Amino acid sequence: MRLLILGASGAGKGTQAQAIAKHFGIRHISTGDFLREEIKPNTALCRAVKRLIDRGDLVPDELMLSIVHEILEGDDFILDGFPRTFAQALALDEICEKLGCPIDMALNIHVPDDDIIQRITGRKVCPNGKAMFHIIFYPPKEAFMCDHCGGVLEQRPDDTASTVRHRLRIYHERTLPIIDFYHRQGFLISTGGTGDVAEITQNLIDLLNAKLLVAKLEKEMQKGIRR
Repeated sequence: MRLLILGASGAGKGTQAQAIAKHFGIRHISTGDFLREEIKPNTALCRAVKRLIDRGDLVPDELMLSIVHEILEGDDFILDGFPRTFAQALALDEICEKLGCPIDMALNIHVPDDDIIQRITGRKVCPNGKAMFHIIFYPPKEAFMCDHCGGVLEQRPDDTASTVRHRLRIYHERTLPIIDFYHRQGFLISTGGTGDVAEITQNLIDLLNAKLLVAKLEKEMQKGIRR
């Protein structure tokens, strides 16, 4: 099973991707996490890419495609954070065809912009690891302190209100067309991303299972017709 998960930043893609990966026993590939690791070295290229991310701009297609080609394999996975442009979606099809791992389904999580802004601007991250908290939805036991290591929580530079609004404008202009692209191919699943996290996960799993069952039956029917 090879899946994509789509939606604006802050829609809950990472949380849902992890839950779905665990449920189906597949690999969760986060291009955002991979990219943040890649830009840690203090090189001119890394600094330039970090400035793009901090401003809320998209990383150039060429760089993202080289990363995806490096981390994508033919095994079962859910790809989180890519594609973000129509050109990336087309290129991803070519990469998957070359690697023999065509995408089976694209999951889309839609959340109103106002909710996105509240979610992202309230996020706080532990500087000593990847632990993440939220001042409203998942507050630490002690204000602004990591529950795990006691480090002082920080706000990522790209989580400010102005940056989030900029990212949302880019999302509506450049990423939303991807939704229609996968819808026309017949393997898009969409669901709302507000409400109980576990309920959203179960809804996605149920929709995915139903869609995969229909696809399986259609293939079996086509085999029967060819016989």
